[in-house]
Amino acid sequence: MWPFKFSQDDDKDNLRVLSKEPPLPTLPPKSERKMETKEEDALVRFTGWPNERLSIPLILRAPTLMLASFACGFSLGASQGATKGAYRYRAENAHRLPTTQTGWFLYQKSKNYHAMLGGIKEGVRFGSICTGWATLFMVTEEMVDLSRARLFARGDDDVATGQRDFGSTVIAGMTLAGIYSWKRGLDHFAAARTARSALRLSLAYGLVQDLAASLRGSPPAYVSWLKRKISG
Repeated sequence: MWPFKFSQDDDKDNLRVLSKEPPLPTLPPKSERKMETKEEDALVRFTGWPNERLSIPLILRAPTLMLASFACGFSLGASQGATKGAYRYRAENAHRLPTTQTGWFLYQKSKNYHAMLGGIKEGVRFGSICTGWATLFMVTEEMVDLSRARLFARGDDDVATGQRDFGSTVIAGMTLAGIYSWKRGLDHFAAARTARSALRLSLAYGLVQDLAASLRGSPPAYVSWLKRKISG
């Protein structure tokens, strides 16, 4: 009588070894397979946040937008401020123009210095203003997005995906147009013109974001609804 007992599984393994057959491959559990599929889908995507605007979360999108708005405002303000500084210097020294070559050299050098100083001051001032308005627009747009996501949530979902579309952008743009008209004290005609400009620009900007999201494979909810209606 043998001192060891062999099970049927051991007999099958021994037969495989004797016949030099490779062991049968084992599939990973379904949970691991789902995780691998999700990781592959994330690698295919352009970025890792498909439900965010421009696929960038707010904590990363805010500094980028603020730097871009400050750079644009600084360039515009510096150009205007340098021109004003040069004109101001010429007006202040119109009664004492130089008469020698050395005097003209020093005059031009001083004028360039005042123009550069005025450009830097105006650039920083106008860049800060643009950064403030851009930040207010971004915060308003994000608040509208979150409010819509919670409003349209169904069942056990905390938020409804696909609610970041041009609608929130238009609402944010019109809100800022109203605040700007109120702060500047514009009349009815100027306020209406500002509102029309804000509507056109915000609508174009929102549609561009929706188009980019659709090309990345995470379209807004209204795009998915239109596809279902057209295909069905």
